[in-house]
Amino acid sequence: MTDLSRLLDEYGTLCDSAENRRRAALWETADRGLRAETQWHGIPNYTTETGRPMPVTAECLEKMWEAVLGMDLRRFYTEPDYFLEYFLRYKILKFRRFADDTPLTREIPVCFGVTHEAGILGQQIVYLPGQEPQLAKAAIVDPTTALPPAVDFANNAYLRQAIAYYERVKARAGREFQVIFPHWYRGPQGVALYIRGFEAFAIDMYEQPRFAHRLLRYVTEAAKQFAHWRAAYTGEPIARCDLFNDDVPLMSPASYAQFFFPYEQELSEFYGGVYYWHSCGDITAHVSEIRKLRGVHLLDFGVSMEDKAKGLAGLAGPAEAPPGPRAIEFRVLAQRHIQEADAAAQKAYIRSILRACTEHNIRRYVLRSSGMSLLQGGEPDLARLARWVELVREVQAERE
Repeated sequence: MTDLSRLLDEYGTLCDSAENRRRAALWETADRGLRAETQWHGIPNYTTETGRPMPVTAECLEKMWEAVLGMDLRRFYTEPDYFLEYFLRYKILKFRRFADDTPLTREIPVCFGVTHEAGILGQQIVYLPGQEPQLAKAAIVDPTTALPPAVDFANNAYLRQAIAYYERVKARAGREFQVIFPHWYRGPQGVALYIRGFEAFAIDMYEQPRFAHRLLRYVTEAAKQFAHWRAAYTGEPIARCDLFNDDVPLMSPASYAQFFFPYEQELSEFYGGVYYWHSCGDITAHVSEIRKLRGVHLLDFGVSMEDKAKGLAGLAGPAEAPPGPRAIEFRVLAQRHIQEADAAAQKAYIRSILRACTEHNIRRYVLRSSGMSLLQGGEPDLARLARWVELVREVQAERE
């Protein structure tokens, strides 16, 4: 038996285990929790009204697996056989090491990181040793660029490479597993920033707002066209989208409302809703605008939002306002609140989140560690993350 066959068998066995059935039973199944990227983002299928503690999930940055498993990041993103092997290795390790609520599924999402959408639109991608794919610095659009009304996906050089990678993973994984072709998961703002350049696009919003809107219209239409192309290629129906917006905090709430909100709402209506709205940046000041989006199911309160209670205060709205997101994912910054904090400080921060949820009547949410990278060499970091899961359970038990 080859190493890959053994890993597939071991992974499948864990998928069928009693522990995995326990984990999987906590989550809604209408949408995939494993989707546009390789990390799980689920919505609990119950609320705090049941008296049960809400789910806890633990994730690491892929940099962690370089030290712990000897994984080469560049090969992970460029060699499909290598990707499949190490995807299975670190998912198995996480499942065995962390007593959290992240389930294993027989879905294997192919994901090329932050470069995916810009790469489709022609942005050059750079592959450096020991790093995730990066975008070349040179912008590919400016106010003189004739933006095409349609993207030719059939003759797209980037997609030809993505298809070959996906088909290879699919063939190697076998029929027991569902390999997911990459989704378009970055929001209009992020794609516009990447193909125009951060500084240039920020200036455009003030000095050339008509061009900024023309560019946002272009990337929004490209997202919808890609959804139709992907559905035809994979045979899968168009599903609710994700909107990853790491750079929203670079803009004011007023700028978000004027420039980005209309396109995000348009995409939500096109896709039948937004499954996961994400930002690694601190969106505290923007929450009152983001909550106006109709159709958001899971809203990310990311690692940079230190004061989760202040973020929750922004969710309040008038009676006539849209209902807001169905669930919140509270992501805890690993370095500050796990790797560099003692047990008392870790528990105090979790208590503050639970208290804020009670005060603001948040009844469906996830507690999640996020962004853990190498700080103590790998194994000691993982040990602290495993202990954090236990500490969260202890705090949750205090409230029973």
